[in-house]
Amino acid sequence: MSESYLDLYSVYQGKMAEMTAGNPYYDFMYEAISSGHNNFSQFNRFFEKKIDISWVEAIERCIIPIDNILRNPRKFIVQEEEVVIIERAKKITTESIRHLAQHTNMISKVEDDGSVMPSKILNVFREESYEIYENRFLFTLIKQLEYFINVRYDALSKMADDESLNSLKMESSLKKGNELITFKMEVATKFTSDEDADGKKEKSVMDRIRRIKTLVDDFVHSNFMREMRKCVPVRPPIMRTNVILKDPNFNQCLGLWNFIHSYDNVGYEINLKESDDMVSDSYRDDLYGVLAYNYMLLKKHTDPESSFRGKLRKRKIKPKFIKRLAEELVLNYDLDEVEIRKVFIDEMKLAHKKKTQGEQKIREAIDRALAHENERKRLIEQKIKEEIERKKEIERRRIEREKARIAREKELERQRKERERARLKAKKEKEIALEKARREKEKEKKRLAKLKEQQAIAAQKEKERIAKQKERERIAKEKALELERQRKAKELEKKRIEREKAEALERERKAKEKEKARIAKEKAIALENERKAKEKEKARIAKEKARIAKEKAEQEAREKAAKAKEKARLAKEKAIQEEKDRIAKEKEKARLAKEKAEQEAKEKAAAAKEKKKEKERLAKEKAVALEKERKEKEKEREKAAKEKAIQLEKEKIAKARAKAKEQAEKAKQAQLEKEKLARQKEKERLAKAKAKAEQEAKERAAKEKEEEKEAAEKAKQKAKEAEQKAKQKEKERLAKAKADAIAKEKARLAKEKEKAKIKAAQAKEKAKNTKNNAQNTESAE
Repeated sequence: MSESYLDLYSVYQGKMAEMTAGNPYYDFMYEAISSGHNNFSQFNRFFEKKIDISWVEAIERCIIPIDNILRNPRKFIVQEEEVVIIERAKKITTESIRHLAQHTNMISKVEDDGSVMPSKILNVFREESYEIYENRFLFTLIKQLEYFINVRYDALSKMADDESLNSLKMESSLKKGNELITFKMEVATKFTSDEDADGKKEKSVMDRIRRIKTLVDDFVHSNFMREMRKCVPVRPPIMRTNVILKDPNFNQCLGLWNFIHSYDNVGYEINLKESDDMVSDSYRDDLYGVLAYNYMLLKKHTDPESSFRGKLRKRKIKPKFIKRLAEELVLNYDLDEVEIRKVFIDEMKLAHKKKTQGEQKIREAIDRALAHENERKRLIEQKIKEEIERKKEIERRRIEREKARIAREKELERQRKERERARLKAKKEKEIALEKARREKEKEKKRLAKLKEQQAIAAQKEKERIAKQKERERIAKEKALELERQRKAKELEKKRIEREKAEALERERKAKEKEKARIAKEKAIALENERKAKEKEKARIAKEKARIAKEKAEQEAREKAAKAKEKARLAKEKAIQEEKDRIAKEKEKARLAKEKAEQEAKEKAAAAKEKKKEKERLAKEKAVALEKERKEKEKEREKAAKEKAIQLEKEKIAKARAKAKEQAEKAKQAQLEKEKLARQKEKERLAKAKAKAEQEAKERAAKEKEEEKEAAEKAKQKAKEAEQKAKQKEKERLAKAKADAIAKEKARLAKEKEKAKIKAAQAKEKAKNTKNNAQNTESAE
């Protein structure tokens, strides 16, 4: 794909070079663009994902030990005893007979043949159970291992592969005759790739993670986990029993337990690489060509106003003129200080209003950013609180279950004690009753009772002997059956293991053969692709060399033509300029001669007129001159006073602006300090909450903290940019105001100089007239 667009661009560049070579309009546009104001920005960023395989290897090492334990779990016999009525008794054992001999109160009657009929009997239940501490430890480990793997697998699945970001920005401003051209362009690409060696390595690690996830899911849904689903999980620290310490399988499980409880990392990291390169000369020339092409495209599709046939939206814009300029107010001597101050106060109010509006917009933007940030923090706190509440609820339910279990055990103990007390009481009462009956019948039935008692004892002994014999035979039979069952189970297990091994070996052999075939095929394809790539690269290099040689020749030809053209243009401009200068000098000479002749004629006429009227105007002229001189001196004093007042007012305005700016800077600094303290407190509070939460809360807090940091940096950057823009605008406004003031001051000084020149000419004329009058008077006398 890369070769196809390179080929297309080479063809495009060659065609454009052919079409624009020697074109005067294109050369003119190129010179205008290159002499304009151009800004370029090129930026590259590369994201690289790296998975930590230490936790993967730790879990893989423990897969076989866990499987060994699950195939042959440890168990023990649970024996439960319960006294039931004789009708509900399922099996009579030696423990039942021994219990009945110890609790004679349960005998309802004794037959004449010596047989005993009990009312209640002890029933013994035996069953196998897995709920030993080691099995509970393994059950808890598998559950935590499932959570540990799922969290990291979900994070890795959501994370994108290696990415590269490339962007180019261009801003240009140039002038073409009376036309101002502005151009903005921004191009960005985002590329995701996992085809390199590192990508294949990460892919293999992901395959290993999927494999251990599948195996752990199988462990979770095994028969052992179903049997243990109602057991109470263990809590750290783990007790070091003999089985856990000496059994190699349990010992490796203990090592895995310690690893997953000490591993606090996410399981992967992202490496970021950035570069900010300068635009090369050839790249810049191509961009200039793009700008010229876009300008010609715009002009081609821009129709004149006369070509529009539909209705045009019309809108009148009325220009507004400033009614009173400051310099006119200053030069108007009839204005008093109050009106001048009012004008400057109005100007200050207008400038302050504009500045306040800009600051208000900045404050609103900052307030919106802070509100958004506070809302996001509130949601984070709410999530953390909900997580803490959920865990508290789980802990509360566990405590309630534990309390219920303890209460149940206490209730059973109480019932057992009550039964024991009732049994002792009944025994005592029966003994008292028997003692009374024995005393009443002692004399008349002593011999009969003694004989019956001997017969009963003999019958009881015989029954006990027969029962013991039967029990021994039953136990021997059960042992033989158990041994036979175990032997058959071992044989079946052995056959199953051999069959699984054979199948595994066969599968492994087939997989190896497939892998070999696949590797051979991939090698052949890779070699073929490499050969084709080398051939294409050679062809491309040859083509590129030819293109470069051609471009170089064309460039040299263009440079020679441009130099010749530039020399001819400079010579032509020089000749035109010399002609213009000669014509201007001749015009200036003619104008000066004409003005001189007119001035001489005016002076002669004025002198003749003054000679006639001098006698009549002499006294009046003197009086007028004296009055005028007095008024001028008074106006000069008033003018000096007004200028002093204006200068003081300007100084006050400058001080007020400096003070307002200083206050604004202090307020901004205080606001930034407050935000910094608030962020610091927020970080400390989040750190405490993070320490209290468990593994899942830790990971979420870490992610949210990273996002918060990025958002804070973005908001800070935006605030800085806004502040810089405001400062730049303020500087531009002050510079403009300063330039206006300087221009006004220059205009005022020029007017004053002109007035001084006029006054000097008038004074000179008066002195000349006075001298002429004096001479005329003397000649008349």
